[in-house]
Order: sequence, then structure tokens, then C-alpha cells
Amino acid sequence: MSQEEPDGKCEPIASQLLPLSEQVGRNVLEALQDPDAVAVLTTMVPGVTVDRVVSLGLTPDQMAEVQHLLQTIAEEDEQVAADEDRCIGFQCRIDKA
Repeated sequence: MSQEEPDGKCEPIASQLLPLSEQVGRNVLEALQDPDAVAVLTTMVPGVTVDRVVSLGLTPDQMAEVQHLLQTIAEEDEQVAADEDRCIGFQCRIDKA
């Protein structure tokens, strides 16, 4: 909310359109300016009229949680990959016995 007195009109806001890679890079660098940030999580957020790039700096504790989740997912993926009876989409392995 603005601290200025209302003047009866709203001024347009314009910003430069950037390539996605440059926008992500700027967001990451800005998020890393926070002294508590050791990593950055970036995502695309769909909007009604425009999508946005959102980045969030992660603290050491948050990064440890992310690492734990990624490790858990990787272990689950290895277990699934070892299951020869699994189906991928409509493709299933059928024994010829």
C-alpha cells in the first residue's frame, strides 16, 4: 500500500520483457542476496493473464528438507525401476509363458 496521498489517477507500470533464462537468473541472484539463503527454489506460477517466475531463497534447514525429499524420491524411483511387473502408461510387460 502506498504511503503517498491519492492524486485521483493511477500511473501505468511498465517493465522490460526478458527471456525466461534471464528472468530466472535475475530472480536467483536477487534471492541469494538474503544472508540466510544457501540455495534458491524457482518455479513458474500460472496466472489468469500472465505466468510468473517465482524464486525463494532457502535456509540451511529448508535445504536439508529438500535434499531429504529428493533422496526419498530417488530411492522410490530405483525400487519402481527394479519392478519388472510394472506398466508404463499402456505398455506392460507380459511373460510369454
